[in-house]
Amino acid sequence: MNRLLTLVAAIFLTVPAFLAVPAVAHEITVGDLQIIHPHIPQPAASAKAAGGFMAIVNNGTEPDRLIGIESDIAAKSEVHESKVDAAGIGTMTHVDALEIPAGQTVSLEHGGYHIMFMGLTGTLTEGEMYKATLIFERTGRVEIEFMIDPPTGEGEMDHSKMDHSKMDHSADGDAAHGDHAAAAPAMTGDPLVDIEALLKAQFDTPENPLTVAPITVQGDVAIAGWSQNGMGGRAFLRQDDKGWFVELCAGKGLLMPEMLTGLGLADADAASLLAGVTTAEAALGPDAIALFDSFDGELFIGRDGQGHEHGAATN
Repeated sequence: MNRLLTLVAAIFLTVPAFLAVPAVAHEITVGDLQIIHPHIPQPAASAKAAGGFMAIVNNGTEPDRLIGIESDIAAKSEVHESKVDAAGIGTMTHVDALEIPAGQTVSLEHGGYHIMFMGLTGTLTEGEMYKATLIFERTGRVEIEFMIDPPTGEGEMDHSKMDHSKMDHSADGDAAHGDHAAAAPAMTGDPLVDIEALLKAQFDTPENPLTVAPITVQGDVAIAGWSQNGMGGRAFLRQDDKGWFVELCAGKGLLMPEMLTGLGLADADAASLLAGVTTAEAALGPDAIALFDSFDGELFIGRDGQGHEHGAATN
């Protein structure tokens, strides 16, 4: 069973996704622009958001800008950028326009620019194709199709950042997930107790103790700050008829209202939850907040736990 430090290594890495040889690559050329293999690594079945990647080649002599995207697969689709500053703080921000310089290639890839699909309208399954429209300032509207690729492979993880002490590298991935499910503690009905117990049961070890605080609960959703061995982040949790589960781990991006609305919260509920989180974290001080912010990108996990370990995939 993976530990929380393992999750950190699995998100938005710097290997350009389009450089990996896909099962079926595809591209489209419109005017001076060439769009190479727009794709979405298959997210977990319970995921409410997903990342889209591609390469955009400008073969012309004039620059262009990607200023929007339209798609029916999500309630909201935007260009985002994930980056880590000199202090090691990871952030994800919305980008109004992405420059495509003349004669150059811009890669939308893990760890950089990407399309963020928030509020998925259905399950995305490997091999499927979904229509979308890229909107460019100069070229105009370009109709494309996103291919659902296999989830990002474990081979692309940065193993230098991982806690291998409890990882199951055997071929029997399902057995690992079975252990993960069995480790879930019994729910007491007290969300603060249950959430802390859940996170510690899954990720705490004597060598790397996990601290869970603060926990902010609003109805059937919650945000919990965590720290472990000098690293930290925030977990977004959801409660269903089986109890609480971790839907995703993120850093500063989890404090973006559009992230929460993309996860299905109403605007008012998102604002209320964020206000509670901000107040709770302020009581811990700036060092704790900086640690929570340091988690780079987003890692979608879900009830089935597939977000942090697939047989051939992690997103």
